[in-house]
Amino acid sequence: MLDLMKTYYAYNSWATAHLLDSLEKLSPDDLSASGCSGHGTIRDTLAHLMTTQWGWFSWFDGSLTVSQAYALKVSPDSIDTIPKARDRWQSIDKQTTDCVNDLTEAKLLDLWSWTLPTGHSDSLPLWRLLLHLANHGTHTRAQVIAAIRRAGHEPPNIDFLSYSLSVR
Repeated sequence: MLDLMKTYYAYNSWATAHLLDSLEKLSPDDLSASGCSGHGTIRDTLAHLMTTQWGWFSWFDGSLTVSQAYALKVSPDSIDTIPKARDRWQSIDKQTTDCVNDLTEAKLLDLWSWTLPTGHSDSLPLWRLLLHLANHGTHTRAQVIAAIRRAGHEPPNIDFLSYSLSVR
C-alpha cells in the first residue's frame, strides 16, 4: 500500500504541475470568469485545491491541529497570476512530498480521529484519508480541465496512464 500512496502522490504532483503549465495560456479574464463547476472560477477552484491539500497535510505532518488545519485558506487573490499560483503550489507540494516520504506501512494503518469545529467527530485509518485527498485532487483538477475547454483552450492530458508512461 505504501508504494501505491507514493505513486499516487507523485502523480498528483505531476498532474498539478501540468495543469499549472496549461493555465499559462489563459488570460486573466479566463482565470476569473464564472462558470467553473468547482468553485465558480478557475482561480477560485485552484485556491480550493491548494487549500484542501495544505490543510490536510498540515494535520497529517503534525504542524497544525485539525481545527487549525480546517481554518486554513489560500486566498484566490493571493494566486491572481499563474506564477504566484505555481509558487504557492510548490510549498504545498513540498510539504506533501515530505510527509508522504515519511510514511510507513504501519503509519498508513494508524487510526486518525478528529472533531471538527462544527462538532462532527469521526475516525478513519490514514490510508483512507490519503486516498480521499488524492481522489479530491483528481476531481478538482478535472473541474479546472472542463473550464479550460469552455474557455476555448486545449487542456493538458493529465490522465494517470499518461503519467505512468512518462515515468516508466
